[in-house]
Amino acid sequence: MTSRTGLGVYFALLLASWPVQTEAQSSKSVTITPVQSLSFGLLVPGRREVVPVTDMARRAVVALSGQGPVDVTLVLPSALETAAGERIALQFTAGDAALLDTGGNSLGTLDPRQVNRVQLRNNRTVLFVLGGTAVTTTTARPGHYTGRVALIVNQPGT
Repeated sequence: MTSRTGLGVYFALLLASWPVQTEAQSSKSVTITPVQSLSFGLLVPGRREVVPVTDMARRAVVALSGQGPVDVTLVLPSALETAAGERIALQFTAGDAALLDTGGNSLGTLDPRQVNRVQLRNNRTVLFVLGGTAVTTTTARPGHYTGRVALIVNQPGT
C-alpha cells in the first residue's frame, strides 16, 4: 500500500467478509460466500484502469450454492472515495459480471446493472464474478480509495 504522498493509488472494493446462508420458510436455502474483492491495484492519475471478468487476480468473486432460481442484484457505487471525501469515478457496463463453474468455465456473461436470474442446481457451487472500470482525472490525488458493492440474493416464491 502506498502512503498519501506516494505516486500510486491503491484500492480494494469489498463485497463482504463472511459467508451468509439465507433460508426462507420452505426448505430452500442459498449459501453466499465472498471469495475475493475487486482490486484495481495502483492507479495513475488521468488513466482508466479496467478489470475484466477474466482477470483472475483482480476480479471480485462470490460463491453461490443451493438449489433453484435466485435473483442476484448488485448495488453498485458510482465512485471510490478516500476518508477525506476525494473521489474517483467507477463504471460498470454490460459484461462486467459473469457466472463460472468452479472449474473456471464460463456459464455466461451478465449485466451487473440489472437483476440477473441464476439457476442453481443440485447444491453445486457457481462463482459470480465482477469486474469494472476506475476512471481517474489528471488532478486525482494519490491515496487509498475504497467502495462497497452490496449483493442482494432473492429466491422467487419464498
